[in-house]
Amino acid sequence: MSFVRGPTAFVAAILAGVCGLLLLGLTLLSTGAMSRVEMPAEVRPTLTPPEMPALTASADRARASAEKPLFHPNRQPFAAESTSGAGSGAELTEAPFQLKGVVLANGMARASLQRNVEGDIEWVNLGNSIDGWTLESVRADRVALSRGEFRTTLLLYPGR
Repeated sequence: MSFVRGPTAFVAAILAGVCGLLLLGLTLLSTGAMSRVEMPAEVRPTLTPPEMPALTASADRARASAEKPLFHPNRQPFAAESTSGAGSGAELTEAPFQLKGVVLANGMARASLQRNVEGDIEWVNLGNSIDGWTLESVRADRVALSRGEFRTTLLLYPGR
């Protein structure tokens, strides 16, 4: 044996012995009584669904939701308000429409009008007519309609 090989072999043998002792200690610790966790003998999942309350939507609730404006924070129902024309002695009358929405963009002014309560919804441009009523003006929250000498204003949000 050479001078270098002797001490190297001795150190390697010592290190192998220490590793063996550590491995034996870990094995005893992991299989001992302290490493065991008590588990129930059998775990079975429950297959019954939780009880849920019956969800039924009444027809009145669905109808009430459809009659409110979608983009208004208060969601107040639509209503029509009759007023006389500016400075004219025109007789007050009410148009058979509900104002559902307005569009004011790029020089275009349109109003969405619903005939009666359960009628069709139709978009009308400024100056055009629907059922004899002419759309005179469009603002963000109201439109003015005229029919001959009669004038009326429909409000989008009547609570304001």
